[in-house]
Amino acid sequence: MAAVAALVPLLMTWYPTIPWEALVAAAAALLGAGEVAQRVENRKTLSALHETSPLDSAAWLQVELTKQEAERNR
Repeated sequence: MAAVAALVPLLMTWYPTIPWEALVAAAAALLGAGEVAQRVENRKTLSALHETSPLDSAAWLQVELTKQEAERNR
């Protein structure tokens, strides 16, 4: 989104009849949309970090199996 917003000023050179206020508004809207998208992705990442992974239970089972093997080999 930010890359597209950065290209908006080029439109002024390619199409000089477009009012600059419209281009500024379009750039602001694109930057705002990019910010919203980033916040949504950050929220999803944070919620995923707080979820228990299925691999955690597999690791716990591996620890228990290792303990049982150690006890048998004594």
